[in-house]
Amino acid sequence: MGHRGHIMRWTAGAAVAALGLTACGAGDDGGDAGDGGTLNFGVVPLETATETLDNWSFFIDKFEEETGYQIELFEATDPAAVIEATIAGDLDFVQLGPFAQWIARDNGAQLDTVGATAPDEQGPRNEAVAAVRADSGIEDITQLAGEDICFISPGSATGYLFGAAAFLSEGMDPERDVNGIFVGDHASAARSMYDGECAAVFTHREYAEVIFFDDNDDVEPGALDIIWRDEVPEGGISVSTEIDEELQTMITETILELNGDAIYERGECPDDLQAEGETGDFCRVMGQFWGIVSEDESYWEPIAEVCELTDAPACQS
Repeated sequence: MGHRGHIMRWTAGAAVAALGLTACGAGDDGGDAGDGGTLNFGVVPLETATETLDNWSFFIDKFEEETGYQIELFEATDPAAVIEATIAGDLDFVQLGPFAQWIARDNGAQLDTVGATAPDEQGPRNEAVAAVRADSGIEDITQLAGEDICFISPGSATGYLFGAAAFLSEGMDPERDVNGIFVGDHASAARSMYDGECAAVFTHREYAEVIFFDDNDDVEPGALDIIWRDEVPEGGISVSTEIDEELQTMITETILELNGDAIYERGECPDDLQAEGETGDFCRVMGQFWGIVSEDESYWEPIAEVCELTDAPACQS
């Protein structure tokens, strides 16, 4: 495998100051599409820097092969750092969760939507879910009153925001009627729930129904029950509108072309990234995901609606 990108790690508070000294994206150095150069790509951090790089290394390699540009991967320990760097205009394109996409825009980030992350060729089907151990006896979120609840972060759509709206619809205050514990990432939060540190975890459907079991060999299928679910916009990739328009177009078109069907049909998919979908085999170009399905800016509007309903502190950040 070729170039694997460069990991840069900062805390959220230091992200903007550090990037002001080190960022070298094509949008900053005036490069035009086809000239080659470096593009800064921000992604939501996984549990470790190694996992983040492994998740994106195949996509990075293919993007570089297709375009002649080198990707500088900006990865932080918390999504807040990636949001700050996006708002500061220090990233040429960025992969963020749905809430982070909206909050970045609401705070002045100049972005245009490339598309939404798709688990397979059928497109985005993201849901927020509340999961409990199957032996817990809990069947409804109203039974979680007074319990410790594992959330992801105040800025996570699937890992908090839509769940908070669900509690409000049941007449429960998500800040007072449950003891929310913000764990920081989906893997740690789900494992904490399974290990008995909280009664339920709010996460995304794909994690609770598939990835959790893939990542934990000691957990048998059927060990979790889903007691609540709600449709949520999937995360996605957006491109900075502060860079050259031709470069924006090149980034957008390349990302959409590097999808799981195209790469599989070209015979370029490694064995460990091959998967079987509803209409045939495909390649998981972006770690667990098929790739990106084109969407426009209206895709993020449900996030704004939930923010208006919940008036969550993170929505005011």
